[in-house]
Amino acid sequence: MIPSLGLVVKYGADTTVTEAQTQIMICKHLKGQVPVPEVFGWTEDGGQVFIYMSLIEGETLQERWGDMNENERRFVCEELKCMVKAWRSLEQDRHDHYVGSLGRQPLNEIFLLSHPNITGPFQGANAVQQFQDACGIEINGEAPIVFTHDDLVPPNILLSSGPNPRVAAIIDWGQAGWYPAYWEYCKARRVRPNPEYFSDAMEEEWRMKYLPMILDPVDDETIYHPWLYFVLSKGI
Repeated sequence: MIPSLGLVVKYGADTTVTEAQTQIMICKHLKGQVPVPEVFGWTEDGGQVFIYMSLIEGETLQERWGDMNENERRFVCEELKCMVKAWRSLEQDRHDHYVGSLGRQPLNEIFLLSHPNITGPFQGANAVQQFQDACGIEINGEAPIVFTHDDLVPPNILLSSGPNPRVAAIIDWGQAGWYPAYWEYCKARRVRPNPEYFSDAMEEEWRMKYLPMILDPVDDETIYHPWLYFVLSKGI
């Protein structure tokens, strides 16, 4: 982070060129709807990718949530709901259906990284079924493929400082891609916030009260539990 230049440099073993390209795509197609850091460029050195992007001032939702009142929380949830709707409205080419990262790359989903045989991409009219069969997810019916952030958790939501916070940016698009429609909610419900900021009671309230204001919940018995069984069966 170089505040004097308004610059952030993101790098590490899990940082990919696809992440930079995803942010550029979101900025291009959803400008004014989904705020993301502007990507200036990237380079590769020593086997690592370095992404250069704009610094957006603010605090994470994780840091601010405990001090926000009910009206502030609901307003932020409504903003997030509109943003999620915007990126889920992105469409693939009707002749190019696939489950995978941008540009038909394998998924960079952290739950799958130790199982590279199921990261895809899976292509064709039955791409979702191929993916579910590879994962061993027993969900009946054909879920649509939608663009998914895949890490929509409190640390990745930046809010403006001061009273009446607003969503300043959605960050960390490294796991984003084209997933079955249920994946965003299931993943967000499963990942636990940092206990330093969220008590057990706050976490439960976040998952059961506020998360459904942002993401459409899925049926526990027919979707969430089969998905959760897959996660647990892989030792995740």
